[in-house]
Amino acid sequence: MSLGDRQRTTEAAQAHPQQALAVAERLRAQFPDAGVSLGSMDGRFVSPATFWAQSGAGIETGLAYQDRFATDMTDPIRAAHLIAFYSNDLSMALGAFYLGSGLTAEVSGLRFEDWTRSSGGREVAGKRFHFRLDRFVPAEGIGSFERGFTAHLKPVIAALKRRTGLSSGAQWRLASDALAGAFLEIGRAIGDEARGMGAALAIVKRQGSPLYSEELCYEEIAAVDPASGERLSRQYRMRCGCCLYFRTEGGSFCDTCVLLQPEARRARLVAHLMQNGGA
Repeated sequence: MSLGDRQRTTEAAQAHPQQALAVAERLRAQFPDAGVSLGSMDGRFVSPATFWAQSGAGIETGLAYQDRFATDMTDPIRAAHLIAFYSNDLSMALGAFYLGSGLTAEVSGLRFEDWTRSSGGREVAGKRFHFRLDRFVPAEGIGSFERGFTAHLKPVIAALKRRTGLSSGAQWRLASDALAGAFLEIGRAIGDEARGMGAALAIVKRQGSPLYSEELCYEEIAAVDPASGERLSRQYRMRCGCCLYFRTEGGSFCDTCVLLQPEARRARLVAHLMQNGGA
């Protein structure tokens, strides 16, 4: 982090210096795919409204980037992948502060930046969303988090619907999946899966929320390792939306896809659990 970044971080976090700074450091270490900086805007970021403007470069860059994940993508499929990608990074960034310190924050700036991550022992070049967060305040229950999260996503979803034709309902379902998945991962990282899942379900099961879903749930998948006799188990988030990957050339269903029959989904997840030793 540069000297300027450290100064802006300190200024922004003065009201909650220990909580905000500590959460930001943990977020960078545990979930580096979601970039986060604290403090007021600087010239490297644009406002979310500018980034997602219909005539802006951000939306086109984001859609075009999705072509790296599959061939024969249509605009609705690109939009499905993009809203899932963005909602996951947003959920990680904002959720870490809520679950880690009881704070809500606003996204004052945004950029889509080059990013190199480690995968399977090698470096993979890609991109990530980087959020400039500001205005940290103690959350007044999960409802305050939900209001800020949905208020941020509404114009994004509207812009993608206008640009690609993907329905708002389909996008909100993918956003719900992203939030539930991120909260599970954050809960796991802080040693309290139950709290992460409980907070997510309090949002996605609230009637009237655009994130509401009947199908979305968590399920514990368990199996016995035949070699060691060890019982393996892990919580998985079962999706309510579909990223449409199966419609691409050579594409298939995700292991937790809502379109799979429950038993087929469980069989896939048992195989995943065994392959990864419960991790």
